[in-house]
Formats: sequence, structure tokens, C-alpha cells
Amino acid sequence: MKRVRQILIAEDNLADLELIKSAFEEINLYAKITIVKDGQEMLDFFEKDNIEDLGLVLLDLNLPKVDGMDILKKFYTDDILKKIPIVVFTSSNDYDKIITCYEYGANACIKKPDDIAEFSKIIRATTNFWLEINVLPIFKSAIV
Repeated sequence: MKRVRQILIAEDNLADLELIKSAFEEINLYAKITIVKDGQEMLDFFEKDNIEDLGLVLLDLNLPKVDGMDILKKFYTDDILKKIPIVVFTSSNDYDKIITCYEYGANACIKKPDDIAEFSKIIRATTNFWLEINVLPIFKSAIV
């Protein structure tokens, strides 16, 4: 039986969140999707929830309460969390910020498209690689 993986989405922009949800519905993904709308909610998720089935984090950098870059820094310094694939979805064209994301352990940085068809294509390719092709570690638990 195929293992259900969990995807954590950290996104506060409602329009972007709707695009992401539509893209996931369109590709009929076999995964549990959890959405957090600010950085503190994301940190709370890792304090309370078991990450055993977590296969991917889609992270917006411009989150309220705790910025996405601060989230990356926290993951980078945690021996368990730094093994979780993190894909940064950003509307920023700031190349220095993209470089910093990679320095803090982001596995990929993707520019958010405005078009639902392009968004679906990107979501399909991203989730296919990280959940189907990539070999993920098995997590027992994590505390941030």
C-alpha cells in the first residue's frame, strides 16, 4: 500500500493559497495537506505534531509573526528538521535573498507564477519529484 505523505504549506496570501489548493485538486495528489498562515503557526506545528509522514514543506518567505527566512535559519540549525525538504515559493526577484535561502538549507526556490495552469505544472513537478522520485528519510519525531 502506498504511504500517504504530508505536505506542509506555509502561506499567508489568500490568492496564492487558492492557486495552490486549485493546483493540488487538479493533479489529484495522494497526500495530506496541512496549511499554516504564519511563521509562528508553523513553529507550533513542529512542536505539537509528529513529522513522521512529512515529505515536503512549501514555504513563503513573507510570513507574518515569524519570517520565512527565520524559519529556514531554525531548520538549518536543527539536526532533524534540516532533513525535511523545503521548497521556497516566492514572488521576490531579489537574487541575494534567493542565495540566502540556499545558504540556510532551502532545497529549491521557485518563483510564484500568476497563472493557474503554470502553477499546476509547477506543483505537479515539485510534488512528483519530492514525494515520488526523491528518497526521503524516515522521521521519528522533532522538537523545534
